[in-house]
Amino acid sequence: MTLDDPILVEAKAARETVLELERQQEHARVDYHHQIRRLHAAGGSLREIADALGLSHQRVHQIVGEPEFTGPHWPFPGPEHAHDVIREVRKRRGRPRRERFFTRFSEPGRTVLVAAQDEVRSLKHNYVGTEHVLLGLLREEGSIAQRALASLGITYDLVREHVVREIGEGEDVLIGQIPFTRAAKRSLELALREALRLEHEHIGSEHVLLGLVGAKNSGAAEMLATLGAEPDAVRTAVESLLAG
Repeated sequence: MTLDDPILVEAKAARETVLELERQQEHARVDYHHQIRRLHAAGGSLREIADALGLSHQRVHQIVGEPEFTGPHWPFPGPEHAHDVIREVRKRRGRPRRERFFTRFSEPGRTVLVAAQDEVRSLKHNYVGTEHVLLGLLREEGSIAQRALASLGITYDLVREHVVREIGEGEDVLIGQIPFTRAAKRSLELALREALRLEHEHIGSEHVLLGLVGAKNSGAAEMLATLGAEPDAVRTAVESLLAG
């Protein structure tokens, strides 16, 4: 028995619609949970958040205290641990590994990850988001990413002030494993793709920055755009420095 071609085409189109709606639903759920964590980080109590959003106190506690998307342990003392991050990202997304490209971060790239950890602990947040990675990039003086952002008027002090104003600071320093947001994981995967596209055998600050502005639901990309550095402008600035 053969399949009716016109009906098959319609079935495939319907399948794509379903998949897209599922993706949108997942993105909305992740963003919802992220906003709840922001409310808590900004000083809102679990009871206040629960009452305002019509949730149970237990559910809010679960969302705030047990983020779904977790990553490997901080800190990253060496390139082999940065490689573990990438292996974890690719394993979770079910994609084949191409390890010969990802054996190590460059020194600036590795330092960025450690600096992002410092920012998480300094702000007393309970997750590693794209905004923390962005702050880590801006702390790496003289790197391509820092120079590209500086050319667009983006500085560490400017971004940190924006993070504190928009997200706030937490109350307690998180001990042990710090979870990654989905957008942060996605940005690392995109950093790998940028390294491949540019035929570089390392993951440097420039690739991480390109990954940040290319990731969906990236708080860092939205923040940069708000501060006057649109994704296309960031990409142009990075590529100009690489070409120079």
